[in-house]
Amino acid sequence: MKIRSTVRRIILISAILLLLAVAWVSVSGGISQLSRSRTIGQVTETTIQLACGLLSLLSAFTCFYGKRWRRPVRFIWGATLMTAAGMSSLVWGPPMLTVALVFAAAALLIALTIVWLLRVGGA
Repeated sequence: MKIRSTVRRIILISAILLLLAVAWVSVSGGISQLSRSRTIGQVTETTIQLACGLLSLLSAFTCFYGKRWRRPVRFIWGATLMTAAGMSSLVWGPPMLTVALVFAAAALLIALTIVWLLRVGGA
């Protein structure tokens, strides 16, 4: 086995572990928020957060199966990650638009990094 292929496998495994971590945090956080969701915004954010967790698992799955669904699943996953992160500061705390934009931008950066790792590792 070449070192290059070993590095690619390590990158792919790292990306999948990151997706699984995002899935765990999103689903467990969403489930714990369900009972505390009082407003429409909180229910919406919790639903998007749960969808993000499920899409994280689906993104990991499409690395191996359902390859034609990779792009749309990863795109929707990134959108839900960014939306949930941005909405969380607006609906769960005192609404601060600047904080929401920073959270959304950070989530977008994380999503783009993970997608890049998946591409490099899966090539």
